[in-house]
Amino acid sequence: MNVHFISAYYSELAHKEKAKRKPEYWDSYLFVWAVKTGQYKTPFTILFRNGERVRITTGNIKRARSAFGQFIVATLDNAEVPKNALLIPIPSKDAQPNVKGGYRSLWMVAEALKDKRYSGVIYDGLRWAKPLPRSHEGNGHRSRAQLKQFLRVQGNIAGRSVVLIDDLLSTGSSMLAAKETLEEAGATVLFAITCGKTVYDFQTKPFKRQVVQLENELHEYEPVKETP
Repeated sequence: MNVHFISAYYSELAHKEKAKRKPEYWDSYLFVWAVKTGQYKTPFTILFRNGERVRITTGNIKRARSAFGQFIVATLDNAEVPKNALLIPIPSKDAQPNVKGGYRSLWMVAEALKDKRYSGVIYDGLRWAKPLPRSHEGNGHRSRAQLKQFLRVQGNIAGRSVVLIDDLLSTGSSMLAAKETLEEAGATVLFAITCGKTVYDFQTKPFKRQVVQLENELHEYEPVKETP
């Protein structure tokens, strides 16, 4: 499955143990963090495709999520997705069954697409059945198999086309678990869109429309085997 992203998120581990972030990677790191949290930490600059540079400060922090929304719209337009396609956020850890009014990743997508095309097809399609165990209780990160045990589909999505939306692609386990859970419920997952992708070197451009194959990002990946 293709994962479209626009920014390189140079990891904290690489920054501390390998090489310090270059200035432009500080910008992309802070951009992804602002999209994820909706909060301001320190000034940074967003580089747009047309060469425009926008300085983000406390007064225009919402511009970060809006910029991600522009990327979502452009990606969906270019892909010519079906009219009945749903945009389903990867649920953040606060997306519990009894939570009313939404959760962080749902709000993130809603703000990114505010007053834009496709805002009406955002769908709260996945929730966690109960609080997730801490990642350090396993092998340092949660596997797709572990995560699938806790994911639950909301409503009837059989026969619907789906595009997954997330703030950041890291291990890919959450995205793969979401993809498989939705497909098992009868949906067709077309592709995914994220703001950033975690990187450990400077080979990935800090700001650029880029695509990776999810399966190539997963060391643990093995296709689900069909029962004979």
